[in-house]
Amino acid sequence: MIEFYRYVLTYTVTTGGYRELINPDNNQLHATEIYDGVSSQQNMEYRFDKDKPVHCQESSSCSFGDVPLQLEEDLTRRPIRPKWSGWSDRSLSGVKRYAFEVWKMEYSLDYSVLREPDILSDYNPVPEFITEVLASNNTFPEFEPKGPGVYSTILEVADKANNSRYVRRIAIFDKTSEISTKSSHRLFVSSASNQSNYSWQTTPNGQQTTTLILQWKNHFINEVHEKGHFLARVQDYTPRLSDGVKRVDYKEIESKFDDNEGNRTKDDISNINSIVRFEIVHGIPSIIPPTNGWVDISPLKENQSIVLNGVNIQDGYSYQVWVRANDVMGNTKIDSTIVHFDHSQPLVFLPTFNKNIDDGNFPFSSRVTVDARDGDSGISKVSFKFVVNSTGEVKNQKDFKIESQTEAICNQHPRDCYCIPKGECFMIESVLDINNCWLKVPINRTDDEVHILQIYVYNLAMLSSMTTYNLGKVDSFKGIQEYYSPSNITILKTSDTSLGISWIQAPSCYERAGILIQLFQPNNSSTRDFKVHKDATTFDLTGLSPTTHYWFKLFTKYGNDTHFVMSGSPAILNFQTAEASVGFPPGGVAGLSAGFILLLIGVVVVLLFLGRTGRLQPAKARMTQGIRTIRNTIRVRSHTNGGYNNRAYSSKFDDDIYFYGQMEFKGVTNLIISRKDISMESELAQGRFATIYLAKYYGNHRDAQTVVAKVLKDDQKEENVMKMKAKINFYIEKVGHHKNVVDFIGYVEDDVRGPFMVLEYCESGVLKEFLISKKADVTVDLEERLFRMVFGICLGMDYLSSKKVVHRRLAARNILLDHLFEPKITGFGPEPEAEQEGEERIPLKWMAPECMKTTKHANELSDVFSFGIVMWEIFSLGDTPYPDIQSRDVASKLKQGYKMKRPEYCDDAFYKIMLKCWHYHPNKRSGFAEVKDQLTNMFQEGPSEEYYYRTNDL
Repeated sequence: MIEFYRYVLTYTVTTGGYRELINPDNNQLHATEIYDGVSSQQNMEYRFDKDKPVHCQESSSCSFGDVPLQLEEDLTRRPIRPKWSGWSDRSLSGVKRYAFEVWKMEYSLDYSVLREPDILSDYNPVPEFITEVLASNNTFPEFEPKGPGVYSTILEVADKANNSRYVRRIAIFDKTSEISTKSSHRLFVSSASNQSNYSWQTTPNGQQTTTLILQWKNHFINEVHEKGHFLARVQDYTPRLSDGVKRVDYKEIESKFDDNEGNRTKDDISNINSIVRFEIVHGIPSIIPPTNGWVDISPLKENQSIVLNGVNIQDGYSYQVWVRANDVMGNTKIDSTIVHFDHSQPLVFLPTFNKNIDDGNFPFSSRVTVDARDGDSGISKVSFKFVVNSTGEVKNQKDFKIESQTEAICNQHPRDCYCIPKGECFMIESVLDINNCWLKVPINRTDDEVHILQIYVYNLAMLSSMTTYNLGKVDSFKGIQEYYSPSNITILKTSDTSLGISWIQAPSCYERAGILIQLFQPNNSSTRDFKVHKDATTFDLTGLSPTTHYWFKLFTKYGNDTHFVMSGSPAILNFQTAEASVGFPPGGVAGLSAGFILLLIGVVVVLLFLGRTGRLQPAKARMTQGIRTIRNTIRVRSHTNGGYNNRAYSSKFDDDIYFYGQMEFKGVTNLIISRKDISMESELAQGRFATIYLAKYYGNHRDAQTVVAKVLKDDQKEENVMKMKAKINFYIEKVGHHKNVVDFIGYVEDDVRGPFMVLEYCESGVLKEFLISKKADVTVDLEERLFRMVFGICLGMDYLSSKKVVHRRLAARNILLDHLFEPKITGFGPEPEAEQEGEERIPLKWMAPECMKTTKHANELSDVFSFGIVMWEIFSLGDTPYPDIQSRDVASKLKQGYKMKRPEYCDDAFYKIMLKCWHYHPNKRSGFAEVKDQLTNMFQEGPSEEYYYRTNDL
């Protein structure tokens, strides 16, 4: 097929003509005269060229240095500098121009590749840099990017007929990043003892060959390269551009002109956390790393076995290993670890024992002085085991960490202190207090029971020696078989029929089972018993007679329901009740009666007058109409009260308030809690209509349970009582129970201030505050915990959605953590927690786009959007969303397609879920059930229904 050809057209123009002569006399043709004029000729040539430019490599005709496109450096800290040569056009038109453009590549989560930005229907990307160079003036441009990244450079070679060919080369530009180390992932000698925190290896003395196994998994990282996927595979160029006539996707890069040369090609670069090479060297400890002797670790891995040949290892000897990490830009980072050697056990001498001391650390104390030393690795820990001599049963075990001393302190006590080769110093004697209660002697013990104290002494290498001491009979220890009554009894209040008292619980080695108060009168042999909770420190004696002398005894019950004893010497106190209170005076009763009779007579007279004058029926009709109006007003309250027309009162919320607020507590007797079973401990917070208390719940025949009580304020407004009833009924009727929703334990209805709620207490506090507190202490366990928190919140929201509950305010500040750091969702209800008088206060940075003006029509899909924001909060450790954007600008940014970047501690799999939650259009978001299924696939079930993140699935 002919790709180029030409047409020549010849144009000839000749002037001339003729004339006819007419005889005027007879008007006849007389003659014809011919005129021969001048001729002119011109040629026009049309050239047709479909042939693209060619490079000399295609015909193997290149001179030295001819390249289609080459970058001066494809791993560079300097501006990008291209060059090219050897291009020609076999056709008639010839090469006319070169266009050089630079694109910043983006990472595709879907295909795990780097690529140029896609052209979308509503978005046409532009390059970072573009310039044109005429073939007649072949000078080369240069360009310095604004920030680190992977850049695609594309050269267009075009002839005069606009036939083009394209060449691509890849470059990494980076002049700022560096390699860092993670404290949560250590560099350590794994062949050392794990009990010594991998610091000591128990190699026998005199061995000529010793093996050290070194590990540094995930210790080194270039975070900029890793987050930007600088070393990932580059996708083949996607053809693009059309002229609307015949050329479709004419901008394409042939494989022979794509980047397959240099340091950064299309292929991925082998790396671990963007580290491309590790080197290692070892020797005696030194502050300054060696300059010579570094050996490459090949193949690339994060562990190495080191065989020490000819090194005479002795107890107390130390050895250091350095690892150097290198990234693709030539940055390096060196870190090291020191391992110490010891295979000998510490020396332990007979201890000194002082029984029942008065100045100990416990109410019932004894003191042990342990005499031990180890000149090679010092003393790390002393462990006590309390053993029954007759059976060998270990009753208890307690560990004591032995602190090292400075050399200066040790020099002040040269006879009592020593130092080891690694520089730490230790006292020979360790004085340790023990609690006599640690002997754990039961109430029904054997009278002649004897205990042995086993003393284990550990050096820093966690090698141990043991000695024993006979403690003798256990009943010789204070606190054993001693049962004390409460003390410091104080009368708090006295009335004619009651007495309020307080006391201090006595120290004891035994579990309290309860408290007994015996009330009696001196002249009466009968007694009244009051059973009090074991942890109580106050009580009200009620049902007493006025102006009467009483005595009471206060006992403590120790043990349990089957084996118990009462305290031997009860606390005794006498008191007298007050005089009886004075009732309403008889004269007042008579006055009220007379007034009522006069009022009744007046009503009768009015009715008779209306009946006789014929006005009774119209008055009755007006009264009935008035009552009907009041009833209708109540039914349509949200439409008739002007205050309910503003956005703070969504009709949905009002319906819930009045529906749940007017319900009676029926069929839920198992959730009713008596006020006397709740003891308020301290105030936690003040709400708009309620006060939050930390409280103790003594019900359900269990030990005291720490709970939260949400109690109405003292004003007792009818509106607030209705809100409290609404919240209680909302939890009863709609919420139910789920492990990831703050649990509704029950409600109290016999309190003078009105009903109040009793909720689960989450002792680890608010999720957002927990996340912020962990910013400086990120560990592997924490990262695992973050994944589980996200999963738990999703489970809770899926449950609420199944109950048709819309949260509307989902955020990290509305998630609580229990003692196991399990997330518990709160902050929802029949009205938003943040609602106040006036306009609805909407937390824009957590809200779905469709709810930024009002949450009236919020639903599960808008909660899904907020769940994605909570995920971002968790993986950024409590940062505020959209950190560089003001709240008022969030809506417009989202409309433009803006999405937050992946936070630091989030992996790609979880970020994909975030992006799906953040679809601008609600119908493109997944529901919580689907999000739950996606997360479930990433977790494996473990013991006790816990789920663990499958990191190998990523």
